Amino acid sequence: MPSRGKVAILGGGMAGLSAAWRLSSPGWQDRFDAITVYQRGWRLGGKAASSRGVHDRIEEHGLHIWLGSYENAFTLLRECYTEIDRATEDPECPIQTWDQALIPADELGMADKWAGRWSVWPGRFSRNADRPGEPDADGRELTVIGFLRRVLQLVSDFAASLGADNSVVGADDDTAARLTHISTMLGESLRDVLTGPAPRSGSAPAGGPLDEPLQALRDALDYEHRPQHRRFWLLLSLLTATARGLIADDLLTDPAGFRAINDEEYGDWLRRHGAHPDVLDFALVRGLYDMVFGYEDGDCSRPSFAAGLAVLLTGIALFQYKGAFFWKMTAGMGDVVIAPIYLALRARGVRFEFFHRVDALHLDAAGTRVDAISMGRQVDLVDPATPYDPLIRVGGLPVFPAEPLREQIVDAGQPMRDLETHFAERRDAGQRILRCGTDFDHVVLAASAGMVEIICGELIADRPEWRDMTRHIRTVATQAFQLWIHPDESSLGWFRPGVTTSGYVAPFDTWASMPQTLWAENWPAEDDPKTVAYFCGVLDTPWPPDTEDQEYRRRSRDRVLTTATEYLDRHVGLYLPGAVAADGFAWEILCGTGSLRGPAALETQHVSVNIDPSDRYVQSVPGSDKYRLRPDESGYDNLVLAGDWTDCGINAGCIEAAVMSGLQAANALLGRSRFYRIRGFYLP
Repeated sequence: MPSRGKVAILGGGMAGLSAAWRLSSPGWQDRFDAITVYQRGWRLGGKAASSRGVHDRIEEHGLHIWLGSYENAFTLLRECYTEIDRATEDPECPIQTWDQALIPADELGMADKWAGRWSVWPGRFSRNADRPGEPDADGRELTVIGFLRRVLQLVSDFAASLGADNSVVGADDDTAARLTHISTMLGESLRDVLTGPAPRSGSAPAGGPLDEPLQALRDALDYEHRPQHRRFWLLLSLLTATARGLIADDLLTDPAGFRAINDEEYGDWLRRHGAHPDVLDFALVRGLYDMVFGYEDGDCSRPSFAAGLAVLLTGIALFQYKGAFFWKMTAGMGDVVIAPIYLALRARGVRFEFFHRVDALHLDAAGTRVDAISMGRQVDLVDPATPYDPLIRVGGLPVFPAEPLREQIVDAGQPMRDLETHFAERRDAGQRILRCGTDFDHVVLAASAGMVEIICGELIADRPEWRDMTRHIRTVATQAFQLWIHPDESSLGWFRPGVTTSGYVAPFDTWASMPQTLWAENWPAEDDPKTVAYFCGVLDTPWPPDTEDQEYRRRSRDRVLTTATEYLDRHVGLYLPGAVAADGFAWEILCGTGSLRGPAALETQHVSVNIDPSDRYVQSVPGSDKYRLRPDESGYDNLVLAGDWTDCGINAGCIEAAVMSGLQAANALLGRSRFYRIRGFYLP
């Protein structure tokens, strides 16, 4: 057990909050003197932050949806809701429990282009009886062997169902019988592949046992003229290439597991193992890249995703989800996730220092530890003895406001929104230097990947592994907008409320219907929305900036507004045909626009231009995985790392990775093993 001391957590995103959660478990005062979270601006959550704007509308950083396989994130959230015990402590709060905060979402869709025209390929993953984050579960039901068996079983079952379902195939009895026979052949071949000796070559085996039944099935399908047949064939090609690759690359026995193929791009790996060339443009594959913002420098013509992580994350998402494939929040993520965690941590005695911007970490003369931390104290509080209280109530729900609460701040007349951006002019109330041995003894660096290279200059200059990490770990800017619309979705021609779609026209390739959040907002009756739509995607803007900061911000926002306007005029009709007139988008259907049109009307909605280094999304490009540092291997005696940019076992940008990394950072400070009470399957 470490000696008593003070812990400074630099950053209040999900990784920092998760570290604080584990560090402050019952009895923590016997281990540490203090735990303090330092946060720039007035909100917690990092990329998961949200706030309330005009009419208490929910304004998000982007689109936040949890996968049913996020076992560690759900576990933490469930523990938090149990601890705050709203039924007793806050009975008037409209969200009492974790399963009121997040609800299952079954409806999905993939945008698919066929013969020059786009359509939506609807889908649904069946619910199961499991619930994520159960106290007695470990989330490790999936093994590589189990994953392979389920992939192969999915291929076999899908093929068998094709022969039996004439309504899908459009075949006569003879064709159906032939497909059933081919399906049986395919299933037998798959069993042979699974139980036979694994090839040890680095490429797909020529003339393997899958080839004959697959080719026979290919010949039975009308690939060139029927889109549903083409989709089915590409799904088979994708899954069988994956099965081939797992075996041919010896991933069943390689101690490195999926890491063994992380230097290869996912699409290249699929093609090497026999996937049809069209698989690379298959809607499901494009949707995977969209989900992880997997495009080099934000250029959607250059997909980039490490093969091992792609296979791992796909397998976990498809075969490890509990309850439902997606879970959606019933209000903002800041409302139902971040605020409850903050309240629970505060009740535990964790301190929060808002309006503290970390500027630099400084090493001691020997280069063995962090000796000091430079900070900008952005504002002075009216009562310095009383911590800033960041929350307000909306309909009884504790939430973060869109601006700081000025009644708590000295000189509150200055601009406040810019307190959360790296690019704004600094009007600090003062500077603050934290010193080792006085203000802290242990440091959790929970800044985002984009900020690490800015605030850790001394560490990067001191150690080659830090230089390698910041050189090879890539990030990308993103963009998002939310629309509040008067008519309901059915009036606009869409009949699957709550759907999440992906794979569509770049850059706003992902759309989510979010009607389950509208109850939490307060619109006037004459301007009441019945539809709310979230759109997001990558943003190909240069990094570092190629111009002066304010010009970079202005230019980036203008570009997002222009691109979003063009998207609404030309492309949103695929989902909401009733929202488009002969001359483009029907701007009058938006709430709060008055007579405005185009970018001016869009400015009345919520547009998020995520170019700040702290907002940039960490990517999983081929060859970068080996340069990530584990949470416990900073190289400095009193420093641990937390963030989805670390080597945490799920090395991709997502809430689950941030939570896992924060828990591992806490484990290191507590003297525990790296994966102590970490759930699920992860990279070795």
